Amino acid sequence: MTATGIYTDNSTQNLTNLVTWSSSQLSVASVSNAEGTKGLVTSIGIGQTTLRAFLGSISGQTSLSVSSAELVSLAITPNHVSIALGVRQPLTATGIYTDNSTQNLTNSVTWNSSNLLVASVSNAAGSKGVIFSSAIGSTTLSAIQGSVRASAYVTVTDAVLVSLSVTPAHISIALGLSQQMTATGIYTDNSIRDVTQFVTWSSSDPESGIAEYQYRI
Repeated sequence: MTATGIYTDNSTQNLTNLVTWSSSQLSVASVSNAEGTKGLVTSIGIGQTTLRAFLGSISGQTSLSVSSAELVSLAITPNHVSIALGVRQPLTATGIYTDNSTQNLTNSVTWNSSNLLVASVSNAAGSKGVIFSSAIGSTTLSAIQGSVRASAYVTVTDAVLVSLSVTPAHISIALGLSQQMTATGIYTDNSIRDVTQFVTWSSSDPESGIAEYQYRI
């Protein structure tokens, strides 16, 4: 706040550091009288108050209305994401307000992707903020609320193996005969690949012919 004195010769002078400041509703706002911060208004609660400046028998006043805190920035977590093709990854959008409070705005922001061929972000109820990967590559994801925006960066890598199946599942063969086994890998993008040549085969009991398998990384 600035207090300006008007004199009998119509001259003016900045008296901000000379006056005494007061607020009629300290639960709404206060005004500093401390050296170096004189006239600084600090909002405390929503409402209205009258601010006054006194110098001797002379005073001046102004009214102040304090409204709800306003959104000043957004933050997306995680901010840098690397996911395998087919994997879904939830994001969280957090709003930071003028009173330094924070709020989860994941379900109220609008989500966008700069490259929908690589990944999109859902705006549907129940899945808001969830990344759906579509192709290998990179894209920038945005969360928007009014004029406030935040960005996150996503890299989609090749699909990753999540499970193996062996066929035939149960074998009964005569002594001395052989049987070809097939190992099939199921990946994060739901693709199915023959990985027979890439797995390591072993038998828990060579005499029984029971096979165990694992994927070679």
